[in-house]
Amino acid sequence: MEVTVIGAGPAGLLVSQYLNKAGYKVNIIEEHKAIGKPIACSGLIGSDFFKHFKNFDFKDSIINRIDGAKICFRNDCFELKRKGVSYVVNREIFDQSFSKGLEVSLGEKFLSFERNNDSILVKTNKRSFNTDLLIGADGPASRVRNQDFKFNLKYFKGYQVRMMSNLDLENFVHVHIERPFFTWIIPEGNNIFRIGTVSDNPKESLNNFLAKNKIKGELLEVQAGVIPIGNGRIYHDRVFLLGDAACQVKPLSGGGVYYGALAAEILANSIISGNYDHYTKNYNKLIGKEISRGLFLRKIYENLSDKELSELFDFAKSKEKFLNETGSFDEHYKTILSLVKDPKIIKFLPIILRTFF
Repeated sequence: MEVTVIGAGPAGLLVSQYLNKAGYKVNIIEEHKAIGKPIACSGLIGSDFFKHFKNFDFKDSIINRIDGAKICFRNDCFELKRKGVSYVVNREIFDQSFSKGLEVSLGEKFLSFERNNDSILVKTNKRSFNTDLLIGADGPASRVRNQDFKFNLKYFKGYQVRMMSNLDLENFVHVHIERPFFTWIIPEGNNIFRIGTVSDNPKESLNNFLAKNKIKGELLEVQAGVIPIGNGRIYHDRVFLLGDAACQVKPLSGGGVYYGALAAEILANSIISGNYDHYTKNYNKLIGKEISRGLFLRKIYENLSDKELSELFDFAKSKEKFLNETGSFDEHYKTILSLVKDPKIIKFLPIILRTFF
């Protein structure tokens, strides 16, 4: 059986690895001329990812270990400490770690597909060919998704700079809460930092942040991208969506590497078993439910007044010790749900009611 994968990001390459090892013929189409470029990611990956995918060798891609986060709102902050909670990676090397042993057609742009009775006709800017199954892992603006799938989604613009500066952050990520997401400072080491934000005009927002906090240094690189937040159908009649193309992204942070990789594993198992519908079923059990909960929380977050956001931050700060013991880098809903057990949370119930009723 022949499977065609559109997109050579981590999710697309990972599902290709599993299928290739199972004896499938795998065609991988990537429109860019190099794997891992252009970079459109902060490059901060939680430790759970490396534990789960320990059979892959990522050591050459890891630049720095992160031991916690400093969470700030306006002029107030608190710290969450956990040794090795996440790692800063070189995304180009990281992505290429998934590609070993695979043949990838680089610089080839997917155009469209057409289902026939016993095959799917795939058209690119270079050729047309038939395949048995098609996987759209072609990023936030997925052509596969846009041709055949209806999604309820919203795009958020991200902008990040790599800068050499004399900031003293140790091995802590700094998170400054600024809607619709937050602004981050990630230490690479050797006085190099990744500083980014998400907003309607992220470049202007980031420049304002740098000026306000008097952060200066040598600009090394500029990176930008979009984050797709939403949900929708991920399988229909021999065509699958995966990764950012399927909005397999954490709604509260915008991170998608771990969820996309887990989905790739689920998809490969579904194809190998011949039970294609199991992709949707098992994905919803493991990841889809968490994303739906994250969308619920994001809607609340977006509807908070400044006063309510300040009160919620103060509440979180008062639970600093509890969050240090129970907080999760990847399972945001579980972390927040644990806070709901505190009687003080009742004061925020009107916000939930106002948002949804």
